[in-house]
Amino acid sequence: MQATVISPNALRSITNEFEPFRSILVRHEQVLLAQAQQSAGCNAGHTVEARMCRWLLRIRDLTQSDQVDLTQVFLSQMLGVRRTSVSLVANTLQKAGLIKYHRAHITLVDIEQLQAGSCECYERVKARYNTLMMPEA
Repeated sequence: MQATVISPNALRSITNEFEPFRSILVRHEQVLLAQAQQSAGCNAGHTVEARMCRWLLRIRDLTQSDQVDLTQVFLSQMLGVRRTSVSLVANTLQKAGLIKYHRAHITLVDIEQLQAGSCECYERVKARYNTLMMPEA
């Protein structure tokens, strides 16, 4: 899959012409803002292990897969910690049987225990996403 770039003027024109598309963009912006705010608070108040569990679960939700390809460097940037901290936490989660980790490939093994190890931020972000982005039933 290849990404496509659209000019700001073309995007503005499309959003002015198609209200449903504009609505999706506005809701997406609200989700991103809520997630950024929650992540800032989470980074200040929760352990690296809880934050990593939250991040892995959120990625699972978005990709709909228990297989995730992420480097320790990328995870360290997302969690706001050093790569060595990610290595220690990944090792702890692997020894506990929650994940399998090898060379930037993570398999989520025990979802229930990952949820138990995650902070409440995971459920808050997930609920906000579902409220704003999921079609009404």
